[in-house]
Formats: sequence, structure tokens, C-alpha cells
Amino acid sequence: MNFIFVYLAIVTSMLILILYRGIRTVKYIKRLTPPDKERFPVLIPPSPKKTVINKFKSISYEIALSCLEEEKEKSEILRIFIEHIPNFLKSDSWSFLLTPNSGNWAFLTWSKNLDFLPLEDIAYKLENEGDNIRIVIESNKSLFIKNVKENVTWKQENPLTVSWLGIPIKIGDEIVGVLNIDWFKTKKFTKIEKELARSFKIEIENVLTKVFKLNELFLNFHLDPLTEIYNRKALEDYMKNRQIITDNIALVFIDIDGFKKINDTFGHTVGDQILKTIVKRIKNVLRVEDYFFRYGGDEFILILKNINNHEDIKKIITRLQSIVSDTIIIDDYIIKSSCSMGYCLLPLETNNIQRAIEIADKKMYLQKSNLNH
Repeated sequence: MNFIFVYLAIVTSMLILILYRGIRTVKYIKRLTPPDKERFPVLIPPSPKKTVINKFKSISYEIALSCLEEEKEKSEILRIFIEHIPNFLKSDSWSFLLTPNSGNWAFLTWSKNLDFLPLEDIAYKLENEGDNIRIVIESNKSLFIKNVKENVTWKQENPLTVSWLGIPIKIGDEIVGVLNIDWFKTKKFTKIEKELARSFKIEIENVLTKVFKLNELFLNFHLDPLTEIYNRKALEDYMKNRQIITDNIALVFIDIDGFKKINDTFGHTVGDQILKTIVKRIKNVLRVEDYFFRYGGDEFILILKNINNHEDIKKIITRLQSIVSDTIIIDDYIIKSSCSMGYCLLPLETNNIQRAIEIADKKMYLQKSNLNH
């Protein structure tokens, strides 16, 4: 019995000591709390909303750094950022509609379960009849429609959508597009979800504005001032960061035929316009993930991703040469242009870009010499 009393006394003493030390610790930390704080912050658990927003911010800055390091184009940066918002709002599908003031509206990116829809036709219809999108753009505020079938502004041809949220995305002073978030059943949009959507919009716009400014400063250093594509310095940096190529890519070396004669006959001003026209034609058929460099003078290099056989690259080269060879009209001059091209498949023929340039260059000159004969 005495043993039990002794044991209880020891346990009680320990509890009193722990409680005493705990109170002292709390008082000590409380002294470090700013006087304008009424509560002891350590004892307050973080709110779910703040946790989600902080996680979203963390992911946004990780994406920003990655995009800058990989020198991604603006459209690609925008696409990557936009795709993260629907994940946080747990939507059934989503799409991002570009809404330029001048130029046609078009969907930049969308969830895979919308692949079956005629998105080009829908974008055209929304540009002319999409009252819900116009409301979002003009107000620069998100718009939630609980039941699209009962709403007169709804013009999208998505048979699955029941509830819809439109979020305008503004970069700098311009609204670049509207993020469409869809649910396939009636959605009750809670107050917390509204606050999250508003916070995501603000955070995305802030980060994108900063990234675009930094990206523009960086790209200006890597852009050819005449053609506005990547310059040789950009190619050198690309090569420096990719010593050994393991992905399937095709490197194409392009040389404009008879360009010196064009300059001598029509002058350098016309020659510059020819170059700009040819570059624009080639850019129009390239994908976002492809790279286009001005190697020097009338020589250019393309790096095309996901090309792994000779048949595919030959088809692409034939198409490019056909596009380039269309007649160019500048002022009163009618000029017939053409170009010679050579290619190298990596890593099939070599895993080194410098070596690939040499291989493609030789093939280009072989084509040019055959053309002259």
C-alpha cells in the first residue's frame, strides 16, 4: 500500500513539474508575440484555406523557376500555370480560351476528356455569341453558373457540363483569356471555394506577370532582332545545357537559295523582308515545343522534338520547302524563293548537337549542289 502512495506521489510531482514548465514556456514564447496579436499564434492550427493557398503558391514559384530555367515560350508558360488551377478546385473538366482583342479566339489547352469536342468551332461561336465569356472579360471577375441549361448566356456545346465557372486571367493590363472549369453534376460552390478561386486568380496573375517580364528580358538577349527568333547565342546556350541527347529529335539545317543574288538585285531592305517572310512561314507550321534559331546570315537551324525516323522528317522537310517556295510580293517586286535543307536524327545518327549540325550542314550542301546541277 505504501508503495502505491509513493508511486502516486512521484507521478503527481512529475505532472505538476511538466505543467509548471509548460506554463513557463508558453509565457516565455508569449512575450515574443507582437503586442497587437491577441492570441498565442503557436496554439492556433492553420486554416484549410491558408494551407491550400500556401501549397498553390509554393507550386507556382516552383513552376516559375522551372519555366525560366528551361527558356519556355510564353504560350507554354501560360499553359503550364493554367493547368494547375483545376486540380485544386477538383473539377471534372476544364479548358483555357485565349481571347485576344485582335485576332481569333482559340483554345490553348484543355483536359483530355474534351478531345471529342469541335473546339475550333466552339471558340468561333463563343467569340461571336459567348455572352457568359463576355461578362467575365468585361467585369474581370469570375462567374459561376450553377445550371448551364437554365442560363441564357450559355452557348458552349459541351453536353456533359452542368455547372460552370469562368475565371478571367489578366497579365499586366490585358486579359489574355478565360479559364473554363466544368462540373458534370450540380455543383454547390461554397464560400471557401469562391475565396480559393479568387486567391488562385490573383496569385497566378502576379506570378505570370513577373515571369513574363523576366522571360522577356532574358529572351531579348537571346533573340535575333530582325526575325525575332532565337539567335546563335541561344543555340550555344541550348547546346551547353544538353551535352548528350537521349530524346528523339531532328535537327534541320536551312539555307536560303540565292540570297546573295536577291540582296544584290533588290537591295538589303528587300532582302530583310524576304528573310522575315520566310521565317514567319516556317514558324506558322512549327509546334510550341520546337526550336527555331538563326544560325547566321541566311542560315537557320530547327530542332524538332519527338521525331524518330527518316520518313517523318523527310515529309516535314518537303512541307517546309513547299511553304517557303511560294511567291513573295514586296512592293512592286515578285520574288520566287526557295531553300535547301539537310537533317540529322538524334540520337540515331549522333547524340551530340554540334556533330548533328555538321551532318545536317553536309546534307544541305549536297541537296544544294544537286539543285544547281
